[in-house]
Amino acid sequence: MFTLKQTGLLLIFASILIIITGCSTKNIDDAMREVNSVDLTTENIDGIKLGVSITDESFINEQGKFDPHPDNDFYAAQRNYDQYWNDRMIMSIDREKKEILQIGLLENNLTSESAKGIKVGMPIDQVISVYGEDYFTYNDKEQTIYQIGYVDHHHNLLILFTHFDNTVTNINVGYAFDRLKWE
Repeated sequence: MFTLKQTGLLLIFASILIIITGCSTKNIDDAMREVNSVDLTTENIDGIKLGVSITDESFINEQGKFDPHPDNDFYAAQRNYDQYWNDRMIMSIDREKKEILQIGLLENNLTSESAKGIKVGMPIDQVISVYGEDYFTYNDKEQTIYQIGYVDHHHNLLILFTHFDNTVTNINVGYAFDRLKWE
């Protein structure tokens, strides 16, 4: 039989082991690197693709004007991009090249859609049936962020679907790694 002290130590060890194995230290970059690659070369939101210049006249004619986000000056020293927005979406734009690095929908935008027709308000199961099973999951329960995402490792592309109660609440398209710099 175990002594009371040995039993206590055994319970402490077992509790620590359960805590360690039950807590994930995986961050979103780790999850993105581990998932199988899918082809996202045609991905866009409302026809807006990554790498396009927001100063291009045809872009402005098709999409309208995007205004600089008011926080750009505050964060200018910390990042290599500025944000521009309109009433539907917000985009991260390379400060020097003026190219689109990331596109995200604004809250309550129920009309914009991904290249494969996914919109905010659709079931997350529909995303999986359209985009496939090669997705990663990222959950931050403290901030109630639940996401599934697809990565094109060959072209450094990413599409993220944020969801709550199995319903898509946001869509983001961007470069997967190392294009958005935040210091």
